[in-house]
Amino acid sequence: MAIQHVHTYLVRPRQKREGISRVTGTDVGLSGLLFDMLEAVYGKSNVECKIDIAFNHAPDGSQKNDCRSLIVDYIKAPSVEAGKALATRLEGFTTGSAGHGLLFLMSGKEGKETKFVISRFPADNGILAEENRSTLSVSFLERIFMKSAYSYKAALYQDASLTSGFWDGRCVDKQNNDPIKRISDYWINDFLASSLRVTSAAGTYRLAAALRNATRSTKQLALKEELVAAVTLAKGVKGRNTSVDDFIQRFGLSNAARDAILRELPSPDVASETFQFNWTEFTTQVAYRSVELDSGAIVTAEAAEFNEVVKRQKLDKDKVRLSVEGKVLNERLKKAS
Repeated sequence: MAIQHVHTYLVRPRQKREGISRVTGTDVGLSGLLFDMLEAVYGKSNVECKIDIAFNHAPDGSQKNDCRSLIVDYIKAPSVEAGKALATRLEGFTTGSAGHGLLFLMSGKEGKETKFVISRFPADNGILAEENRSTLSVSFLERIFMKSAYSYKAALYQDASLTSGFWDGRCVDKQNNDPIKRISDYWINDFLASSLRVTSAAGTYRLAAALRNATRSTKQLALKEELVAAVTLAKGVKGRNTSVDDFIQRFGLSNAARDAILRELPSPDVASETFQFNWTEFTTQVAYRSVELDSGAIVTAEAAEFNEVVKRQKLDKDKVRLSVEGKVLNERLKKAS
């Protein structure tokens, strides 16, 4: 069904003196050019909001979350005043670098479920030119909102129960060219008091295990080398938000490599789940890289440092020379597996 309620608020960066809010808000009519644009944002949110998030529980573990409570209160009785509490909360986390923004709250019904979309559009600067017969007047405008209808942050929540539901949602940051690389911390972690639904350790483990198992299972040397190269480069993703799909795309892996990785996942659906890449967890799962030669020699080193400590010299089409230098620390014998 169509949107039933829309309210908007001008949110400025927070003041140094706490307790002073300058938030102002108003209703938005359910017709006109502005509404048409917002209706498109509302309608596309099911497709564009791809990053799964969940409200954090209280420090004592109880199911309490201040931001969720404000959202539920607004949905129960949508009004300018009810929404202002959310806008005031956003103001408290808005820094000078984030600048002014327009916050939109949109709610409606999808069958038996209530759908709620919250979106922030940034302000921009511009010049207004007004022509009057033979004269031209220009002036500088400090706050132009929605200069681009494609640049905004949004979060989507949809559930049938206002009591036990509305704990999980999805979000998008269209102000960033890479939609999952860097979602503003102040938007998810601070304002929405939420976290990515897939934990950093679990998501990283899943990716590392898929890469490791894909490398083991394939018999094609070129494919093995491609997968190992991706592991070596993975340190560049350290601390960033990513997904299996994003990892594959980031390093330009071939279709064969993609298929090999996806086959090792518990389900194809998890490839799109976003998590924060944990380098420590990753190196635990793919700590070492080994190269076995037809001469019987096996060279092993830490995966991330392999190319630095093991020098490879190409001799002809099929043969290479691997060389290492260092002080002998230990020698051991290993029984056949």
